[in-house]
Amino acid sequence: MNQSLKDALVFFVGTFAELAVLFLLVSFLVGLVQYKFPRARVKALLAGQRGYAVAILLGAVTPFCSCSSLPMTAGLIQARAPFGPVMAFLFTSPLLNPFIVVLFLSVFGLPMLLIYTLFVLVSAVVSGFLLQTFRFERFVRADLYEMSHAGIIHEYDNQGLPWRRVLNEASRQFVSFLPYMALGVGVGAVVHGFVPEAFFTRLSSPEAWWLVPVAALIGIVLYVRASTMVPIAASLVAKGMSLGSVMSLTIGGAGASLPELIMLRRMFRAPLMAAFIVLVFSTASLTGYTVNLMDLGGDYVSTAQQ
Repeated sequence: MNQSLKDALVFFVGTFAELAVLFLLVSFLVGLVQYKFPRARVKALLAGQRGYAVAILLGAVTPFCSCSSLPMTAGLIQARAPFGPVMAFLFTSPLLNPFIVVLFLSVFGLPMLLIYTLFVLVSAVVSGFLLQTFRFERFVRADLYEMSHAGIIHEYDNQGLPWRRVLNEASRQFVSFLPYMALGVGVGAVVHGFVPEAFFTRLSSPEAWWLVPVAALIGIVLYVRASTMVPIAASLVAKGMSLGSVMSLTIGGAGASLPELIMLRRMFRAPLMAAFIVLVFSTASLTGYTVNLMDLGGDYVSTAQQ
């Protein structure tokens, strides 16, 4: 079997199995949370300015990739939580979690970690605020609300948790997302198996102003978790690619990968999809340009080469 095809198949099987398990598990846990915390409590928890802080904290402590954060996002939408904080969670969860913090700290050091964290947090709040202000919640698919745990989230009795019912609802939601998940992972597998590493090396030279947005676009096409991208980033910096371009690639890939966008089609309509892509792309590009202007790359090339 051709090695590229073999790599693609291995990626597809492994990633699809992992995502399927995570999706079911997270959906099940969200169902239990919805049972214990009715809509009114969820809405109150995420209401007001405090809601953004709660949503970002929730995103920062959940070690999800962009695809596996979708069940939690769907659960918050179904609970009628304020839309801005929900989108802030969707933005933060794949980009900032304990694994990424440790990797950034060990590979690039504290200053780079602080810059990365600052841009992610500010962008999450601004993006959520803009999307809520311009009422983009009207572009959430109506049938997503129908998939909520309708008979579960309203009341909590003392008869114990309805494990089987919650599991059935989680399974039903998983089946609804299954075609989108398969297509998204399939696209990621093709890119993983058939796009050579030399492709990224060619981007290292010459350095040009357009490389930062191009890197963001390439990241969006790929399916690379931020936790996987950080070690790759060190290698790319060592080969001569600017740190700003690498940061742009990392944020674009982890924040809005093509597989995630395919799965988001199950939840969002085109205007909201477009707005989400633009916001992630803008964050990736702005972060990249800022890092390049601060001229931090030289400090990290020697570290990455060691």
